[in-house]
Amino acid sequence: MKKVILSISAMLFVGFAAVAQNTSNVGQTGNGNNGIVGQNGTLNSSKITQVNPAGNPASDGNTSEVYQGIQPGLYPAAGNKAEVDQNGKKNVAFVSQSNKNNQAYQTQKGNENDATIWQDQIAGPASALNGGDKAWQTQTGNKNKATVDQGTTGNEYPTPGGVFTNSQLTALSTVAIPFAPNGGNEATQTQTGDYNLAYASQGGTGNKSWQTQTSPAGTTDAAKNISRHFQYGDGNESKTVQSGIRNIENTLQIGNLNTSDVKQTNASGAGNQQVGFSFGNSNHITVTQTGL
Repeated sequence: MKKVILSISAMLFVGFAAVAQNTSNVGQTGNGNNGIVGQNGTLNSSKITQVNPAGNPASDGNTSEVYQGIQPGLYPAAGNKAEVDQNGKKNVAFVSQSNKNNQAYQTQKGNENDATIWQDQIAGPASALNGGDKAWQTQTGNKNKATVDQGTTGNEYPTPGGVFTNSQLTALSTVAIPFAPNGGNEATQTQTGDYNLAYASQGGTGNKSWQTQTSPAGTTDAAKNISRHFQYGDGNESKTVQSGIRNIENTLQIGNLNTSDVKQTNASGAGNQQVGFSFGNSNHITVTQTGL
């Protein structure tokens, strides 16, 4: 069974027809694909392509949902663009974008990959809706997971009991998360191999996150690479490159113009672990670690 819903705005938001230029192109091959596109506002564009033959079943079915614009009468969306290309089986991709100049591309090849992009700017004063967010995720292999959260609502805190200390987490209470205005943030996540996990949460203006992870084919869940970036403020940059297995990296930056550059390589054994924390302005972290 295939389910496709296209350009809901064209049916439900006729009052915006004068300014809406929605475009949607969905192509699905195989069995059990599910593509849903809902667009309202201005100049939205969406393209979904899902292919899963190569022997089929096992058990088929990619799922992709794209929403661009929420309550356009109150919060007009502008210039959003989302493209999803999934090749393989049981991949899941979800994109939700609202208000101003967002772009999102997700490409997944292999099986059971999961990618989510949130670029939501639907609350707060007009100054919080300055747009300009970018995010694209490319995953090749199996069972990789990548998430980007950039916006004025819904950004996650690092959780207590995790890798960051209580005093570091206490610093979060001194700032409003997410920051406003919000815009101009960029996140690029590229994962190759199996069982890589990448997460980026950014609030503020002009933050950039790059995460690249490569693992050998056949990597297990227990040996996966993990990279997480949490950045709140303006002009922060985090870059992580991890190769091999059991590399774990977590970065939390609060303030302005902080940078983090982490490179970790591990072929076997216990792996590398790195925790980076910056609170203030113009702090710099550089780490290179090589395992066995």
